[in-house]
Amino acid sequence: MFSLPRGRNFSDNLPHNNGSLLFNEDIGLAQLTGADEDVGKFITPTLRNVALTAPYMHAGQMKTLREVVQHYNEGGQPNPNTDPLVRPLGLTDAEVNDLVSFLEVLTDPTVATNPAFGPPEHR
Repeated sequence: MFSLPRGRNFSDNLPHNNGSLLFNEDIGLAQLTGADEDVGKFITPTLRNVALTAPYMHAGQMKTLREVVQHYNEGGQPNPNTDPLVRPLGLTDAEVNDLVSFLEVLTDPTVATNPAFGPPEHR
């Protein structure tokens, strides 16, 4: 079943293995379920303000949005639990640039400086 990002957060809010880090101490959803097929599955985060959340992936192994897009464009890394949605995309360099630009448009840079979105003040 194909799952598209939904709503204003551009996320399906479901666990997926994105085909990265075959060997990792953090086993993701499998820590809760104990199921081998859940190793490496993590809840899809929002794409809202994604340009402000580097480094990327759950372990921070990708430093730029371009690296992330290239990861998906290449179909991820070999991993027995990779979600079937992760497959080579065949994007051209121009299409990769366009996708990175689109992701940057989902970002409101004022979020990083607006006190309403910061931690509560300690009194």
